[in-house]
This record gives sequence, C-alpha cells and structure tokens, in this order.
Amino acid sequence: MNSTHVGSAARAPGAVVLAVSVALVGWSAAVSAQPAFAFGFGGQATPGSTTPFKAVGNEPGWTLEIGANRMWLVADYGATKAEVPLPAAVRIEGGRRYEARTEAHPFVVTILDRVCADSMTGMPRPATVEVSFDGRLLKGCGGDPTALLRGGTWRVESLGGQPLIALSKITMVFAASGRVTGNASCNVFSAGYLLTGEGLTMTMPIAAMRTCEAPFMMQEAAFLEILRGVNRFELGEDGALTLHTVDGGTIVARREVPVVVQPTKPAKPR
Repeated sequence: MNSTHVGSAARAPGAVVLAVSVALVGWSAAVSAQPAFAFGFGGQATPGSTTPFKAVGNEPGWTLEIGANRMWLVADYGATKAEVPLPAAVRIEGGRRYEARTEAHPFVVTILDRVCADSMTGMPRPATVEVSFDGRLLKGCGGDPTALLRGGTWRVESLGGQPLIALSKITMVFAASGRVTGNASCNVFSAGYLLTGEGLTMTMPIAAMRTCEAPFMMQEAAFLEILRGVNRFELGEDGALTLHTVDGGTIVARREVPVVVQPTKPAKPR
C-alpha cells in the first residue's frame, strides 16, 4: 500500500466502488449474536441539574425542559406556554413521572427509559416522553442523542448488508470530544462526528498506512468510504446501531460486551 492511504480521499471513487462491490460479493463470515444493550438514564442529563433534560414533539410542535428546579413547556409552536416548580420524581415501571399543576391545569410529564425516534427527522433519543396538559396528550422523544452513541465500543457486523471477512474486526468508539476512533480492519482510524437536529455527519476519516492482505485492505476501504458519507443513524430494539448514508450505504454494529475474567483463587495449602 502506498502513502496515499489516508482515509479514502486519495482513491478514485469509481475504482473504489467497483472494487468494493467485487469484494463484498465474496465475503462470507458467521457473525456472533451480541446481547441487546439496555439504555438507562445514567448517561442523560438529570432533571434539576445544571444540564436540563430536553424533549421535543411534532404536530403540533412542542418542547419541554426539565432543570434548575423548574419544568417549562412551549407548545403549539409557541402559542401555549407553561412553567411550574419541579415536583419530586415518582418512579414508575420503566421510567419516572412528574406530576404538577399550573393555576388552571394539571401538568404531568412521563419519561420512559425507551429509545424513541423523532417522528419528523428520525433522530433517535434515549427516552420516550408524554406530556399531559390542558386535557391534551403530547407525545415525543427526549434526552441527548449522543448518549446512545457514546460509552463503550461498537463492533461492526456488516457493511452494505454483507458480513465482514472471517477473522477480521472493525470497531468504533464515539468519544465525548467529538471524535470517533477504532480499527478499520487493518489500520486504526479517526474521524470527527457531529450530531445536529437533522442528523449525524462525519468528517473525512484518516487511517494509518500499514499494509495488510488484500481482502482486509478492500474491506477497510469500503468501511471508510461508507463512514465518510454517513448522514443519520438508527438504533433498533435489539440494540443494533445502523449508520446510513444518503445513497443507501449502511454500517451495522453492536455494543462489544467486555469479557470479565474471574480471578483464580489460590490453592489451599495441604
């Protein structure tokens, strides 16, 4: 491999697509099933803390903030507003509930620890939220989407719908610094990532220049090519993370479960 192996920028796009397509057709590997990853509020902003918990919904548009000992609701695209002191959280199955009242209406917020996809943008968020106010039930999603990506290592299962080469490994770690790093098959890589209200974007991935066997290099090129085109992500009920590109490319990964090694007890003296 020559010194142009920096991400996939130096490769001719047509050649990469053709070569990757040929390589993907021949790939066959058994992928071990990973247990589903359960998400909790541990990685989320805590209501009442300096970082507010935020939720949004559509049709009609509404936003909710819980923090600084207050709850704020803005609904009907700004036409309806309510603010109350933050009541004590009531633990319920799968989440928590806040029950308050304005001068005229009950104001109840239910937060379920269940991944929710925004009905307009498709952006996943860690919590499913319902707001009962003025005889209406507003439904939406809450929490910081980055909490779904960060924390631990993602191990890639497939690229473009095809399993990885046998004995190969691709990993991704989304850091709080806004960088995603890992192993791209042969070399370590690094890229920037940014979550906005519209989706997920990546900067140009940069990889090291170590040369490996041709199939691993082809798989690495395919991974980096797809990664740089990512524009959104999904999180399945089974914990599978899918990164999507605008032209239909996909990277599917699951949380890598750490192997816990039990300490060996010393033998008792005879």
